[in-house]
Amino acid sequence: MEIATPNNVSDYLISFAHSTGDVITNLKLQKLLFYSQAWYLALKDDYIFEEDFQAWVHGPVLVSQYQ
Repeated sequence: MEIATPNNVSDYLISFAHSTGDVITNLKLQKLLFYSQAWYLALKDDYIFEEDFQAWVHGPVLVSQYQ
């Protein structure tokens, strides 16, 4: 069951980073998205979003969020 879109999760992570004064790079955002998906899957046995990650040199990437 899809609960959110990658855009919604990205918007939340960026907003939270800005509210705490933290800098968020594209690489950091991609890793946070991956960890969010992994933790949600481990705790709820379900996916936050259904888009698959691609294995890139520096880690997993959601292509829709990389653009």
